[in-house]
Order: sequence, then C-alpha cells, then structure tokens
Amino acid sequence: RCWTLADEKIIKLKNKIEKIGKPLKEWNVKIYFGIKTGFNDAFIITTEKRNEIISNCKTREERERTEKIIKPILRGRDIGKYYYKWAGWWIIKIESGWTNQNRLKESPEEFFKRIYPSVYNYFISFKDKISKGKGLINRDDQGDFWWELRDCDYYQEFEKEKIIYPDISPRLSFAYDNKYFLNNTCYFINSGSKYLLGVLNSKLIEFYYKQISSQLGKNVIRSFTIFIEKIPIPFISGKNKYIKSEVENLVNRILSLTQYEDKLNSHYSENFIHEKTLIKEYERKIDNFIYELYELTDEEIKIVEEETSN
Repeated sequence: RCWTLADEKIIKLKNKIEKIGKPLKEWNVKIYFGIKTGFNDAFIITTEKRNEIISNCKTREERERTEKIIKPILRGRDIGKYYYKWAGWWIIKIESGWTNQNRLKESPEEFFKRIYPSVYNYFISFKDKISKGKGLINRDDQGDFWWELRDCDYYQEFEKEKIIYPDISPRLSFAYDNKYFLNNTCYFINSGSKYLLGVLNSKLIEFYYKQISSQLGKNVIRSFTIFIEKIPIPFISGKNKYIKSEVENLVNRILSLTQYEDKLNSHYSENFIHEKTLIKEYERKIDNFIYELYELTDEEIKIVEEETSN
C-alpha cells in the first residue's frame, strides 16, 4: 500500500495518545492468562456431568467438599463487550500441591480417592491420558499428580473483581466479572476499575490497538499481553477527575443492563430492544468523554470514527 498523508495523520494521532496516557504496564495492575489444564476433555465439564458427579457423592460432607472444587468457567467465545454469557461449563480445580499438603503419610492416590471418591471415579477413565508422560498426550500442565492442575500462584485472583477479555475476537472486548474462572482462551486484568473498563472498551483504544498489534485478517485480532500492556491510559488529575466519574457512571449503567448472563440472548421483546438502544447511547457518551480525556480535535475524532467504522 502506498504511503499517504492520511498515514502521517494517523501516526501523529498515535503519538499524541501515547504522550497523554501511561502504558497499562505502568499502572498497579497485572495481566494473567486463563487456566491451562493440559487436557480440557477431562477437567472442563458440562453442568450435566457436574450434577452427575455431585449426585454420586455418598455423604453430605463429600458433596460439600466436591462442590467447592468444581468452579464455573468462561471461555473466550463467551465474552463480549461489557458482558459475558456463561455456557454452563465447569472446571474441576484441584491445585498443585494440595495432595502432598494434606495427605500426611497416606498414599497420594488413596488419599485422593478417599477424600473425593466421586471425582476419582469420574477421573479414573482419563488416568492414562492425563498422567504426565503417558498415553497419547504429553501433559506437562499438571501438578504433583495426574488429578492436579499445574502450579499457579494466582488462582485466588479469579474469584475477585477483574476485567476479562478473549484471546481472539473481532474487536477488543472487555467485561467486568468477580466470580468466574477462565480457560486458556482468555486473559484478565486484576482490577475492578470501571474507569479502566470504559477506556479499554472505547473506540479510541480500538483505533490505537490496531496501530500497534498483529491482526489475523481484517476482522480478527489477537489480544497479546505484549500489546495490551502498551495501551496508554491517562492518570486521573484534578483537571480530568470529572471525566473519570462520568465514565464510571455510564459503565455502571451498562453493566446494570448486561449483568445477567442471559440478558443479551433473551427474546427480542420491546424492553430488550430498548435496553440495547440504551447501551449504544451510553457507549457513544463514553467515547465522547474519552475523546475529551485524550484532548482530540474534531479532525482527530473523525479519523478514529472512520478507522473503527467497520
């Protein structure tokens, strides 16, 4: 493609955005990827299978223990802009080190079988496949034993406030969550900031991200951490404090309309269409506040709108 004056305008705008904002990696946040099980067919189960495992528990104590280690999980395809749609999947989460920390002198596998007999009976048919160095796969993503997940020092972060997003998507899409685990097609930022969520979901950041990142064709992007952490986010000062407040308010309004996972997939009632219209309106208002936050001129706004129109 031939170089044009339009390219120069885009480069100048990109530089302006970088001058006003500070890279996300300089904020007090961390970016994490979802859980790698090494064999999803065994560790990620349907609601039907989860209920079957629970129903096979012999005692109330076993059932309560088992319920605590089967956690709801989202995939990249379940996450959209400001919302997610849980598809009824669960992960069996026995962390690396759990067995050795609790078994005392008991045989590891006998201890696992005694504490979680229903889970053990489910897992046993996968033993050869999910044991490291055995079967048809080489499962490096395991803990000390074949029923454990790999080492991970941030399991506790999944059930806290966070900003989640898919690895691959048609456009940048960030959502707020505080309870779901994520598989390895997702990432998350350990922050519940509605201001940050609004900025990341804005047209301006969509425009900027396209200038710095690798694309998989025209309509697919990869949300690699190396690029996400470069996104320039303005720190809040007395000058722009009111913008932060306005953005947070609008984001909360959007989340109030999308907080129920089946909301965006309900039948097209008049109320549903009205809610979709409100969300679009709130997003436009957020975009306008973000343009003001980065001090864009009318001409620069036009560039962003044109570059993100598809």
